[in-house]
Amino acid sequence: MAKDDLVAELLEALAKVDGLRPATPLAPPNQTWMWWDWQSLAVDLDDEVVRIRFVATKLPLPPLLRAAEDAVRPILRGTAWETAALTLVVADIDGEAFTPMRDRDHTIGS
Repeated sequence: MAKDDLVAELLEALAKVDGLRPATPLAPPNQTWMWWDWQSLAVDLDDEVVRIRFVATKLPLPPLLRAAEDAVRPILRGTAWETAALTLVVADIDGEAFTPMRDRDHTIGS
């Protein structure tokens, strides 16, 4: 399997994990001069390590990371990266993750 195809499959599987999104650079992804998949910048594949960077939009982290690993491992089976170490990196936590659901409609001090 080609790297680009694997990255696309990994991102598709991870999109189903509620509470995580790919960590991408801050430049807007709607720039017409960008010819690559913006989210693919969150995934690094090399011979020894598969590294995926996330932004957490929910807490707690351990169940989210377990769900991400469960989504990724089956996709790596049978590929050149099957035995590579899997590193899941929480690069940031969205501020919404710290706000209980019932309080999201209220501003601070109201």
